[in-house]
Amino acid sequence: MNSYAQAEQKDDSTAELIGQKRQEKALREFKEVLDDLVMMLRKSTGVETVCLYWINRARRQFVMETKATSLSQVVFQDRAGFEDHFLNDYRNLDQPVALKIGRDIDARAVAHYYDDNLPVEHLTLLPFTNNKETVAITVLESKNEIFSDKQAEVIQAYINALGNVLNTYLEISDLYENQGEWIAYEESLSFLNTSGHSADLLNEMLETMQQLVGEGSVSFVANGMGTWVNVLNSSGAQRTLQLGIPMEKRTLAWDALKNGEPEFAIHFNKNPKRLSPRELHSAGATLAIPMMVNDHRVGLVMVYEQNPLVFKESMKHKLTNIVRLTSLKIGNRLTRKGNDRLLTNEYDAFIPDLWESAINGAIARLKNGTSEYNTWIGLITLNNLSEIRTKFRLEELKMMQKDLVQTFNPGRFGIPGFVGFHADYLYIVVLQSKDSNAVNHWEDELREEFASPVELTNGKEINTSLNITTAALSEHSNDSYQVISEMRRRLSESSKSS
Repeated sequence: MNSYAQAEQKDDSTAELIGQKRQEKALREFKEVLDDLVMMLRKSTGVETVCLYWINRARRQFVMETKATSLSQVVFQDRAGFEDHFLNDYRNLDQPVALKIGRDIDARAVAHYYDDNLPVEHLTLLPFTNNKETVAITVLESKNEIFSDKQAEVIQAYINALGNVLNTYLEISDLYENQGEWIAYEESLSFLNTSGHSADLLNEMLETMQQLVGEGSVSFVANGMGTWVNVLNSSGAQRTLQLGIPMEKRTLAWDALKNGEPEFAIHFNKNPKRLSPRELHSAGATLAIPMMVNDHRVGLVMVYEQNPLVFKESMKHKLTNIVRLTSLKIGNRLTRKGNDRLLTNEYDAFIPDLWESAINGAIARLKNGTSEYNTWIGLITLNNLSEIRTKFRLEELKMMQKDLVQTFNPGRFGIPGFVGFHADYLYIVVLQSKDSNAVNHWEDELREEFASPVELTNGKEINTSLNITTAALSEHSNDSYQVISEMRRRLSESSKSS
């Protein structure tokens, strides 16, 4: 039954073992090439001793890689602390330098010769730099000071050869080390097999991307209520965008949606903003990736990290590729290409699959202590529905519901939030703010607005009061089903008493 899985696991183990052996072989051959280079350098220049040291800045040590000498009265140390080696004053050297023992450097500092009479008088230091940092120094120790033009050519050839062989080895090492990384990335794409609604697939996409960025945050921005707002955060997100915070112009999100291409920015002096001037965090870097389904912009993924170095080119590729693959998967599921509503219903309210994920993610962050905001859920409906439904035609009732969705939007009162559809004439409102009185402000503003007849976009008016119940999420909340069930019970009791 499991023979295929066992064979697949065996193949992975074999590939990993082969990769490890190849890496060991590459290291062994690299060291052999360095031995030969140093030996050829000594022979061709005619100097007495040549040593190649690596500079280990993390451990503050000079580490001898290899040496070649024609002398017998010499003992080399494999490792020496910065303070115990004469190269300490030259560890940031970026140009060759010639030194005379006794004039430029104390004879006692050249400690690897145990004869009282030093057999060498001159040192030539050849630094090797990588990424503008000195990583190695080759020391030529000679009795004579003057080098001929031929010797200078040999030294330059050695420097070039050392650079080429080191860069080749680093590329091979990176290839083997990254092999496991790309295998793990390939396995992470299994979330694309998620069944159910596209909102479930989006949620799995965010969680997968969150694992890649570690301590950052991943958010999903969608169009609803007549505006673009943040509607989903990954459950492990830190320093998140508030749920319901609207997108504004001249932000990274706005540029990405306008261009239809990924946009990356490092936030200098808190600019550019990710989504809105009112957001709390914009001190690291952000990658904004539009989600295109059948040539339509259906959403935007915002990946944020305080450490901009996380966004290597390979990381950007992984994140962008995940969004593109998810877009293709969603596009294949749609039945009427480009006409299906993905995350909102006909009233432009967000669908239950989405707001349930948003609520469950907010509860998860409250439980793991990464939430920075107060989060409330509102349940809202009209009180005299029977009278209104007899007064208007079906098309007018549909238009009224679309008007109500925009009217209930907390963003109208400067409070981040969005409106979800629960049932006809019954709406879920998710609010998120640092202000502990934000939910009361939203409710008071709405009740005051409906104290007088409210005009609809078709010019007609409705005269009604609102039935609203709200609840604050906490670490003790179980899930969206439990929260909404309790709120429906309270709303029902309120309707009966009124």
